[in-house]
Formats: sequence, C-alpha cells, structure tokens
Amino acid sequence: MARQEFSAILRDEVYRWNATDLIHHVSGIMIDERHMADKLAGHIYFCENCKFCQTDRMYFDIDHLVPDKEFRGSPNASNIALNAIVLCKSYESGARGCNQTKGARLYPPPDAGLARTRPELDLNYCPMHLRDANRLWP
Repeated sequence: MARQEFSAILRDEVYRWNATDLIHHVSGIMIDERHMADKLAGHIYFCENCKFCQTDRMYFDIDHLVPDKEFRGSPNASNIALNAIVLCKSYESGARGCNQTKGARLYPPPDAGLARTRPELDLNYCPMHLRDANRLWP
C-alpha cells in the first residue's frame, strides 16, 4: 500500500490548531516572556510528543497518529485531521527528531525528540521530567 500523505490545506490547518492549542495552554510547556508575543500571535508550534517549541515550521512535520498502514481497508481514512499529529523533525544526523524515530511504529522511543537533542533551539524552558509526565505516548 502506498503511503498516504496529508493535503497542503490540511497540513496548514493542523499547524494552526497546534499553535492555537499552545495559546490556550498545553501541559508541559513554559514559554519565556521574550517569546510571549510570538506565542499569543500563534507563531510558536510544538511537538506533541517531546514538547519542543519553535517558531519555524522547518523543525516540524505532520505525521499520522495511527500509522497509515493500519488503514488497509480504507485508504482515505488515514488522512483525516483526527489522525494528524505535529512532531519535531531533525536535519542533522544524530539529532533524533520524534518524526524520524517514530517511523511506522506507534510512537517514538522515549529518548527521541529535539527537546533532548537540540535544547539550544527549544523555546520551551519546562524541565524534561515535567514534560515527560505529559507525553502523549508512554
């Protein structure tokens, strides 16, 4: 079965929902006052796994919450908004973004995420042990 991708329109909508959720409050995220204007303007996105936060979409990707290979009988069901999740994405080797480490598995490994491997880029200053308590997956 070919990989099912999200449309550009749906991807933009998921990013908007992600930034809007952050405005209202997401557990495990604390944004520095210097970046509060970006947060309130909906310009900060967050990884729904490791809680990495950044203003640049290049550090994120929209992935399937449930891998699309699980939708064998219904090829379009994997591309609905309810099956979309924002995960961090790495460019450097060894950075281990949540999206790359998840792959076709149900969830990324516990040590994955740009919050752990690229903390200098993270706008979230919440300690990792508090973020981990609010992770989507075990």
